[in-house]
Amino acid sequence: MKRLVALVSLMGLALGLLPAANAGTSQGGVSSDNVEWIQHIPFEVGTATGAKVIGKYLYVTSWKAFSIYDVSDPLNPQRLSTTPFGFKFENEDVATNGSILLFSESVPQNILHVWDVEDKTNPTEIATLSGGAGHTTECILNCAYAYDSNGQIVDLHKPTAPKVVGNWGKGMPAEGGHDVNEVAPGLVLTSSRPLMLLDARKDPVHPKLLAVGDDKRITGGIHSNRWPNAAQDKIVLFSSESNFTGRCTGANGAFMTWDASDYKRTHQFHLMDTWQFENGTYTDGKPAVNAMGCSAHWFQERPSFHNGGIVALGSYDHGTRFMDVSPKGKIKEVGFFEAYGGETSAAYWLTNDIVYSVDYSRGIDVLKFKD
Repeated sequence: MKRLVALVSLMGLALGLLPAANAGTSQGGVSSDNVEWIQHIPFEVGTATGAKVIGKYLYVTSWKAFSIYDVSDPLNPQRLSTTPFGFKFENEDVATNGSILLFSESVPQNILHVWDVEDKTNPTEIATLSGGAGHTTECILNCAYAYDSNGQIVDLHKPTAPKVVGNWGKGMPAEGGHDVNEVAPGLVLTSSRPLMLLDARKDPVHPKLLAVGDDKRITGGIHSNRWPNAAQDKIVLFSSESNFTGRCTGANGAFMTWDASDYKRTHQFHLMDTWQFENGTYTDGKPAVNAMGCSAHWFQERPSFHNGGIVALGSYDHGTRFMDVSPKGKIKEVGFFEAYGGETSAAYWLTNDIVYSVDYSRGIDVLKFKD
């Protein structure tokens, strides 16, 4: 860990000393000319791993705490509370409906923590469920249930008394994955091999398999997914992860587009395009070496995305990248923000212009994307 911290610091120093060619510099880092760094928000306790926006509130988790912000003014978020709880790994994908928040502790123990977050200034833990957590956990049907990455299904109708009631991977082509995502009420897309679309609308304890997708061109482990416009879009977005690779090679993680236009008839998703990272010279917004790896991590499509558009992508050493997805699923990078000494976990759109970059090392950077 000390070596990792030292390498990240060295990378930040190099970014600060070298003049920028083909990129602009700011107090926050190096960026393309269409990305403006607005401000940095330190994360008070621990490392920021993931976030979710519900209404005017932003929920940010880490290995040691979670914080709630009022983001009514996205350029000036106001912290309402920070709740420390000791080391609990890792809860990357925040699961909340604004009333309860789930923290999935996979290491050192396998425990699902349920928090009451109705009072944003004073969250309280109301239940724990031993053996009820995976690496990630997702709220299903407004947090009436939870699906975790190990396949477990937890009944949350009574949040103070959660209980395991089933396994969504039983009898499926994939028994688990890195993440599950409720892309529309009761429709669950799994980040697994193969990719799976599950229907939990009628019977959440025994979901039905609707479609699958796989392709030998996929590299790295399937990490996360998004299906824009509540699963109505023709394009599905996936990322794959490859950790602790010093250099980017053809076998590393990628950002991907999949064709979902005919899945109801074929029950298949088909790979459209992949985009992989490259190393560079720092001054071009690309790291010369990787500390955490060459990976597409957590990402989110722009609110205006419709069968194509812009995606903001967190990518560890490569910072926040902005991808243009064409109506045919072709991917092209159109912008970037490379933070000084950063290890970017995720990127979230607050508006069509404002993006929050969540970083393991830094906290939150507020960015403005300019067309």
